This record gives sequence, structure tokens and C-alpha cells, in this order.
Amino acid sequence: MARILIIDDDPAICRHLEALIAAGSNHIIAGSTGRISEAGVLLATTRPDIVLLDIELKDGNAFDLLQALPQGHSFQVIFITAYNEYAIRAIKFGALDYLLKPVDTGELYGALNKAARAKEPGPERLAITIDHLSSRDHAADGRIALRSQQYLTVAYFSEIVYCEGNAGYTTFYFADNRKELVTRSIKEYETLLPASWFTRTHQSYLVNHRMVRKYHKDGYLIMQNGAEIPVAVRKRDAVIKAISE
Repeated sequence: MARILIIDDDPAICRHLEALIAAGSNHIIAGSTGRISEAGVLLATTRPDIVLLDIELKDGNAFDLLQALPQGHSFQVIFITAYNEYAIRAIKFGALDYLLKPVDTGELYGALNKAARAKEPGPERLAITIDHLSSRDHAADGRIALRSQQYLTVAYFSEIVYCEGNAGYTTFYFADNRKELVTRSIKEYETLLPASWFTRTHQSYLVNHRMVRKYHKDGYLIMQNGAEIPVAVRKRDAVIKAISE
């Protein structure tokens, strides 16, 4: 049983979420508010396990609130949004959950149950999300949280050699010879990871072009770890340009 705090500036949505949670789960509503100025106090006094957090609030946004929190909090965050492409991209960087408005009942219960069972560090994932929001160009070495079936791995871009996609899954290969199978498609990571670091060479491969050692004229890359990655004919010019810059 988890204690849930709802932070949304639409009273009708708050009432709807409260009714759904009361009817379909054994979780407890710890409180609700629509203002950042009240949220900090409620977070400290109610000590929730899960926070349902709207991104855009009347007196600021969710990320303003999260950046102002003291370190060491242990609650899990599920964002609620009417759709903001950049905010959702940042949320995915931290491997956090979000719900689109209008909130689907099944998706709500699924997200709450997953959050209640979660053992991975919520604050670190939030930090990755906030880092992404504050650094859009990714000139510096960014981080991404990778959620597998067993673990949540925090990886720096500079550690990733390449990614290989297969049947809706993606395997990340790292410079220290680790690898991590992640339950998202390579197409999603092509959109998510910055083009200043990563290039799609083939339908099954996404490479860190800063980790390329050689390009062979027969149409493949030799990576720093010795892996040979195919380059599709239609992508050769773009790949050569990316690794040459």
C-alpha cells in the first residue's frame, strides 16, 4: 500500500484521479494541491511514496518544484501532461513514467503498481531528467537512464559504443565490454539520443560516432572495442560526414 500525493492545478482532474485510485487500488491519497507554493509543504508533511505531478502548474512547473527539493527524498514520480514533446523526451531520459491527459484508467493503475514496486533510485532519475531540460545541445557528456527487466542503469554518452536493435529490444554495448538489454526499440533511441553523439548506420545499429576507429570502404565501421558495424548504402554519406566532423 502506497501513499499518493496529487499535484495538479485542475480540481476536476484531482477529483477524477482520487476517485479512480479509491475505486481500483488499495493505495491511500495523502493529499492534493494545484500550487507549487503548497506542494513543498505537503511533500514534507505527508511523506508520500508516489507523487502524481502535472508538468504545467499555475505558479510554475514541475521541474521548478523538483529542483528546489532537498536531496535524499525517496518518493517515485509519475508525471501527468497534456503533451509537451520536449518534456516527455526529458522524462524518457530519466526512464520515468508519465501519463497523458485525459488519463487512461488502465495506464494509471499500471503506473501506480510499477511505482509502488520500484526499487531503483528515483532522485537520480529525476536529476537526469532535469539535466536534460537544462542542457538542450548536449555538447557536454550527458546521461541517460536505461531500464531493463532487472535493473536501471545510468550511462554517460561517452561510455556507450553502440546500440543494436532486435524485435523491439535494444542492446547497449559499453566501452568496458558491458552490455545491457533494454525494453525499448532502437527507433525510439534514435529519436532520444542526441545527433551530436549518435548516428543511425543501419536499421539495426546506432553508433556513438565518437567511438568510431575506422570506416572501411566495403561499408562497415570498426569501433573502439573492435566491433564491426554495417553501414547501409543509403546512409553512407551521412555516416561519413558525422564521423568526420
